Amino acid sequence: MPPEQLLAYILLGGLALLLAVAVLRGYRALVGPAPLPYFSKDRLLSKGELAFYRVLRQILPPGLSTSMKVRLSDVIGCTGDGWRSGFGAKISQKHIDFVLVDAATTDIRLAIELDDRTHQRPDRRDRDTFVDRALATAGVPILRVPAAARYDPAALKGHVHAALRRAGGA
Repeated sequence: MPPEQLLAYILLGGLALLLAVAVLRGYRALVGPAPLPYFSKDRLLSKGELAFYRVLRQILPPGLSTSMKVRLSDVIGCTGDGWRSGFGAKISQKHIDFVLVDAATTDIRLAIELDDRTHQRPDRRDRDTFVDRALATAGVPILRVPAAARYDPAALKGHVHAALRRAGGA
């Protein structure tokens, strides 16, 4: 095959490849990106968490607000060396069920964890021990409440107010 003919085939092949890429990009622009595998969950809280939240709202001291399902790394920080050593990842992959904050300033006042029967598993006990230690190290008080189908408002109020007093905030 003469060199001129080989060069012509190479140029035509390159042109065909560029045309195919352009057509493919145009097609994608027309049909849009591929769908993502996400769906909306119906509710943020489970039935048990919702039962607790409803009572918690009733007994909150004035001036406090509740945040739900807060990432642990939004409640406590980690040094740069700690992040590089893997401690940052440990707090960014966990959440706290409820966090009481000052309604005006959002200063963190109390972390609340609902402990259902899964917290009896060894892996959950290890997780809970870590969370308790991390929060204590950072100076954030935590109240652990056994999960239940119903909550007594007077009893919960006593526990929350006592935890806030121990923390110096009520």
